[in-house]
Amino acid sequence: MNHILINATHSEEVRVAIVKNKKLTSLNIETSLNQKNKGNIYKGRISRVEQSLEAAFVDYGKDKQGFLPFKEVAETLKENAKASGDKLTISDVLKEGQEIIVQVEKEERGNKGAALSTYTNLAGAYMILTPNNAKSNGISRQITSTDRQSLKEIIGKIVMPENSGLIIRTAGSGKNLEELQWEVDYLSELWKSINAAAENRKAPFLIYQESDIVIRTLRDYLREDTDSVIIDDLATFQNAKEFVSFVLPHYIDRIKHFDSSGHSLFNHMDVESQVKSVFEREVSLRTGATIVFDPTEALTAIDINSARATKGADIEETAYNTNLEAAKEIAAQLQLRDIGGLVVIDFIDMTSEEHRKAIEKAMEKATSSDRARIQIGTISRFGLLEMSRQRLMSSVAESVERTCPACDGRGTVPTVPNLALSILRQLEDGCNTSNQTQKITIQSSVDVITYLLNEKRNNIGQLEVKHEVKITLLPNPYMQFPNFSISKQAGSKKSHHKSYQGISKPQYNLAENGLEDNAEIAAINSNHPTTRKPNQKKVKPSFSFMGMIKSTLGLGDKEKDKKSNKKQPNKNQNRNRNKNQNRNRNRNQNQNKAQSNKPQNKQQGKQSNRAQSNKPQNKQQNNKPQQKPKENPKNVVPKDKEIKAQAQPKEQAPKATAENKKPQQQQKPKENLQEKPKNVTPKEKEVKPQAQPKEQVPKVTQENKKPQQQQEPKENPQEKPKSVTPKDKETKPQAQPKEQAPKATAENKKPAKALPKNKKPVEVKSEEKPKVQTGNTAKPEASPNDGNKSQDGDV
Repeated sequence: MNHILINATHSEEVRVAIVKNKKLTSLNIETSLNQKNKGNIYKGRISRVEQSLEAAFVDYGKDKQGFLPFKEVAETLKENAKASGDKLTISDVLKEGQEIIVQVEKEERGNKGAALSTYTNLAGAYMILTPNNAKSNGISRQITSTDRQSLKEIIGKIVMPENSGLIIRTAGSGKNLEELQWEVDYLSELWKSINAAAENRKAPFLIYQESDIVIRTLRDYLREDTDSVIIDDLATFQNAKEFVSFVLPHYIDRIKHFDSSGHSLFNHMDVESQVKSVFEREVSLRTGATIVFDPTEALTAIDINSARATKGADIEETAYNTNLEAAKEIAAQLQLRDIGGLVVIDFIDMTSEEHRKAIEKAMEKATSSDRARIQIGTISRFGLLEMSRQRLMSSVAESVERTCPACDGRGTVPTVPNLALSILRQLEDGCNTSNQTQKITIQSSVDVITYLLNEKRNNIGQLEVKHEVKITLLPNPYMQFPNFSISKQAGSKKSHHKSYQGISKPQYNLAENGLEDNAEIAAINSNHPTTRKPNQKKVKPSFSFMGMIKSTLGLGDKEKDKKSNKKQPNKNQNRNRNKNQNRNRNRNQNQNKAQSNKPQNKQQGKQSNRAQSNKPQNKQQNNKPQQKPKENPKNVVPKDKEIKAQAQPKEQAPKATAENKKPQQQQKPKENLQEKPKNVTPKEKEVKPQAQPKEQVPKVTQENKKPQQQQEPKENPQEKPKSVTPKDKETKPQAQPKEQAPKATAENKKPAKALPKNKKPVEVKSEEKPKVQTGNTAKPEASPNDGNKSQDGDV
């Protein structure tokens, strides 16, 4: 079970967890004070061009300026530039004070500013539109070859803006031209709005803000394998449902609301404990080994310790098993913590080269499902494996954590004696350099001041006598270890307050404590289209000259009818598949054999019909699941009257009424094929339709050569015994007296079979209207081959 859990009860922090089989696989956290800037589009101003770096610094409204390398400058900006030397440089293209539209590619990290680009990417649910980069056409690597070929054909038919390209995402697999064109039109209108907004204001300002974490998650992660999206905030739930109804309407029933009044969503889904482990430095394995993560400015170092792991016959086997388990867990943790950049893994030393290759393959296999691009090296002779992972966003730790003010990011602090001695040395240097200082005040934490008063009181007294100054030590409970301050006062002025009243209270920054939120307001605030996505439809065939001829002759309708009949549910479809293929395959052979055989006399036809009437017809009853067995007692013919029903003298058969027509409406021609006896050979099937009267034979015309599958003749079960074959059911209603041959109309395209002398034909009205007008048909003579053609055509 795959779920997307969205915890948005507190607007200051929204958490999104992706759970697969009750295991946390991805975690994203966005706070109001640390909003993501990647994907935002700004109008910036060139503040400085550095020819030595082949880059420019752009002021786009943030504290730190953005970094724009020359390779990220679009070709549209280079068109009017003139090279001052042999080749075009960044100083020839960009000038200081020039205003340009840029997009954030990488977030700010530490002392580094954001990485910018002039190649704008507008992400949608099915594709990414690149408005100023026509060379960026592509298809996701996760799409299979069959879908890739069809998408290449569709891309050539999509109407895009000039100098634009598009990249089909994984979700675009299987989409038709109409759906992809709809999203291209939406993204194109968005790009026009961005250009229009950039002309109205001066730089720097925010033009377009990327969607929030909820919309991004639905756009990037809501797929067919997602069972549900559970949201615990009502307002967020309504916004998410509105977005899905516009862009992904076929997933609207998977958006669900969770009532968090009783307990939280993450605790209910047993995810809260897994979320806490993401921020821990050490991860334990089942075998007892541990993995330690240490992020640095340049890379992320990962160390594997065997600890209590003793699985293996010897030290080599133990190291191999521990490294193999650690490789799988490291791949999962990199994706869960969203660690990007360079990663160095220190595996336990292994002497076997075969084991090293196995660890490298296991690492590649474990990272194959990651959305980010990953490059993996080989294990060096020191047991180190180097790899790089694409930095999609800031890591989870960087999103919610800040640099420690005590250690300033080092991870360690000095001891109390060391800090006290450092303060004392600085005090001595200050007294020696200045002769006008009359009073010195030292403030630090309680531990440090206590140590100085108890352990270094004599040293402080000697400084006061030597330099004729007054030194005051104040323990400040508001000052955190290892911070301290030394203040000097010149002259002989006396203070009007006591020493302990000089304790300074810190002034906290409201933004650092989450009490102030100054979010930017974008010029364009729409994050979903105004029109809904069109319903998925099949691609219509293009109109051609041959299609126009088929439509005038009625052949096009026949092909449509055949396709529609194939889609109708039929329980005997799989059972009759092989029989149908054999009949279609041997159609020409059956016609040639039928012409060579001599017609049988009427007496042989009667005997064959009587022999068939003695066979049970259990299949006919089983093939009618919709017919109720307790009703229609008139339709059942006793066995002792089966033969008599055929030998009746010239009595008029009862007319077809509404009661006996109803059961036959459910019967289809394909089901009638099962009513034939099993012991009838193919030759007998071919000879039977030739038992026609010799007086007049209808000719084969163009209209009755191709039988229609939609024609379902209605028959009265009272006038025939159960043993009548499907061929008799089809031909008896169309049969005519011997004196006159049947007319070839749209109703009797299937050739009629002659009836015995002592039986009159029965006229049955068909509810289905023919599609071909009877006024254009002629009166052909029947041929002995028409029976085989109708039988093959029904199949």
